[in-house]
Amino acid sequence: MAHLIPVIIAVVVVMAFRVRRSMAEQVFRSATIWTRVVLLGALALVVLLWEMRSVITLAGVAGGLVLGLILGGYSLQHTTFRHDSEPPRYKTNPYIGGAVVTLFAIRILYDAMLARARAGHAGPINPLSSTWLAALLYFLFVAYWGVYYIGLLRAFRAKT
Repeated sequence: MAHLIPVIIAVVVVMAFRVRRSMAEQVFRSATIWTRVVLLGALALVVLLWEMRSVITLAGVAGGLVLGLILGGYSLQHTTFRHDSEPPRYKTNPYIGGAVVTLFAIRILYDAMLARARAGHAGPINPLSSTWLAALLYFLFVAYWGVYYIGLLRAFRAKT
């Protein structure tokens, strides 16, 4: 358990920053949001092509994508936009995004524990492709934020 302390601390710090950020109004910066969309998409494609080799895992991918699309759209409906300020701003719904980030953080901690448990055993140690649930949670995260960020870009482009 002592080997997991740095991972736990890193996850808690990232979660704290994410929660703090989602509670306040945020400045809309299209370049930053486009960068996030491209990075999330590229990382998802790499993970999908490199790691996902079983039908069961692909079912988790499909489930995560569907849930992410639904939750991302729902979260956009509960986001408030301020087009009248300079620069434009938006305020997210902290509960939906917070739940998605929390599930992803739990997944990271679980994967770290699995990797630690498998460290002395023969066979692959890669927990990313180990279960359908890990794939579901990863692609839920990717799809949710992808849909959310693209929705932000469309909402602000429509008003300009």
